[in-house]
This record gives sequence, C-alpha cells and structure tokens, in this order.
Amino acid sequence: MKTYDHIIIGGGVIGCSIAYRLAKEGLSVAIFDAGKAGKASMAAGGMLGAQNEFERENPLLKMALESRMMFPTLRDELLFETGIDIELRTAGLIKTAATESERDDLHRQFRFLSEKDPSIQWLEPKEVPEIEPCMTSRTAGAILLEKDHQVKAPLLAQAFLRAAKNSGVHVYEETKVRRLVIQQDQITGIDTSSGWFHAAQVLVAAGAWSSSLLNETGFSLPVIPVKGECLSIRLAGPAPVKTVFAVDGCYIVPKRNKEMLIGATSLPGSFDTSVTARGILSLLKRASRLLPVLQDGAVERTWAGVRPQAADHLPVMGSHPFIEGLHICTGHYRNGILLSPITGIRMKEYIKGCQKAKKELTPFAPERFSVKSQE
Repeated sequence: MKTYDHIIIGGGVIGCSIAYRLAKEGLSVAIFDAGKAGKASMAAGGMLGAQNEFERENPLLKMALESRMMFPTLRDELLFETGIDIELRTAGLIKTAATESERDDLHRQFRFLSEKDPSIQWLEPKEVPEIEPCMTSRTAGAILLEKDHQVKAPLLAQAFLRAAKNSGVHVYEETKVRRLVIQQDQITGIDTSSGWFHAAQVLVAAGAWSSSLLNETGFSLPVIPVKGECLSIRLAGPAPVKTVFAVDGCYIVPKRNKEMLIGATSLPGSFDTSVTARGILSLLKRASRLLPVLQDGAVERTWAGVRPQAADHLPVMGSHPFIEGLHICTGHYRNGILLSPITGIRMKEYIKGCQKAKKELTPFAPERFSVKSQE
C-alpha cells in the first residue's frame, strides 16, 4: 500500500492548485481523479469576475479581489514552471442590462462597487459602442469593469496540473475513489479502483461529486451540480476585445484568433453533459442581441460542464466537522478559475496549521452545514 503525506481527490483546477502548493513545501502528494484530470475545469469561460459577481457585501469579495490580483504573477510563474501561457487578457468586462428592471438592479450594483473602486464606470446605452464598437446601443445601460480580466481555462487547468507533476505530485487518472478509509474518526487513506493508498491527510476537492463521497462519513454536504452548456464561434471580421456579461447570465468571452466563447445555460441538479438544441438556441439568441457580429460567425464547437454550487452560494473550504485529517474544498460554482490561485495558497496554509488562514476561511468552513455543530 503506497503512502503519501497528502491525498487530494479531484484533479480540477482547485485540486491541482492545492497539490502544487503542498508539493512546493516538500510534501509527498497524490491526486486521484475518476476521469481525466482538469476536464471539468476546462469547460469554464475563464472570466476573472471579482467585481462582476458581487452586488452587495459578501464574505467572498475580499478573497476574490485578492485572487484576481495574483494572476499576473501566476501567469509568469506557471509559464516558467511549465512553458504554458495561460493567455491572461486584460481588456476588462462590460456588464449590460436589457430591460429597465435589469437597469435598476445593475445601477444598484454600480453604486455598491463604485464606492469601493472609483475606476468603475456607468455607461448609458449610447456610450456602450464607444467603449466596445462591436456592441449594440440597444441596451438599458451597462457598467465597465476594467479590472475584471480573463484567462483561457483549459490552459490554466493544464498549467496547474503540469506544475503539480513537475513538483513531484503523483497523478492517478481514471482512478475512482470507492470510499474513504476512516478509523476511530481519523482518516487513514482511500480505497480506489487501483487499490488502497494511505495518508493521514486527505482533501476532497471533487467539485459537484464531493457530496456523494462525503455521505458515508455521516456529513451531508449541500453542494449540487449545475449543468452549463456553452459554444464557441469564430469570427472572420471585426471582433470584440472586452468580455460581455448580461444581467441574465449570458456571456461572451473573446479569446485569441477571434474565437468567441459563449455561455452558459444553467440546469441545477444535473450531471448530464449532453448539449441540447434548446440550450444553444437560447445562448445564440441572447448573445447575438448584445453582439450582432456573432450572426456572421462560424460555430466551431459546443460542450457542457458541471459546476458545484453550495446551498448558500459560498465555497466550502476547511476541515471535516468530525473526521480528523479530512478536509473539504468545493462549491466554487462559476468562480473556480478566479479563486484557484488564492485557494491553493490558503488551503496549503490551513492544512499546515496557519491560524491566520484558518480565520480567513472561517466563513467557508464545512461545519456551517453540520447538524452536530448546531447541537
């Protein structure tokens, strides 16, 4: 039976970020993934919407802003470690309203965000094409978030995975974890389709699949899958440079070579990754209303991903409520890419016993969902 200092279940961008940071501390680390490592993360749009995502005070806002600031340094670090360029693009994001009701909601968000950051601009409809010429003026208003950038999610996932491997992490793909091995309320390892592996520290970072793995421990984690369908369109002519995000949730993220990534539908409770005509038609209709140039583009591919959403819409990061040595990191929903740098660092610090990190992660502690903690 092989023994590691740390076992991480889940090879997505979150699991690989944590594994990479632990391995850089000289610890022996293994990642186990039931499929191909990073597959779920590769479906993401890659937006770094640290301001776009928040309309009011939220315990996650400070961490999101800090994580966004890490990306320029992270880009250089991962390029040096792996040779992979994560394609950080710094053109910013325009969030737009389609109706008067959405305008009111968006203006409230503008007032909240601009009090904290005066660089944020309100745009009247006629001003929108002045900022992004490919956009129509047929909106009800918009806000310009110049600091909400983006990366290419598949490249970030690949870079974290390769950086982890280069740092000595053992990666077991196509290896299903059958159960957690627990003795006297202490984790001792895992039982997998490839045999038993021992570790005194195990972290569950399996995204939307984390809940089923934790059920056997007597802890019901309210994290559900949310299916999201996406497509990409290649433009031949003029192309936008800024990310466009509608209040109704539709977004267009410009990548290199005039590829426009469009997402995402939202179907809670589904692990199904098939793509429906209804979903793609809905996205095309909403996206082309914002960017008419999309109608002349060529559809290149369609796909669907599954995002983990917690009941209170906050990530779950910290120790299992009553199993020693067992940790949980999931529920990042559509902010997994944005939060991956800081999550890797904070969880590494937390697992190593840093009290400052423990305090910072308190709002996201798994025990907030524990019946035992309320008795």
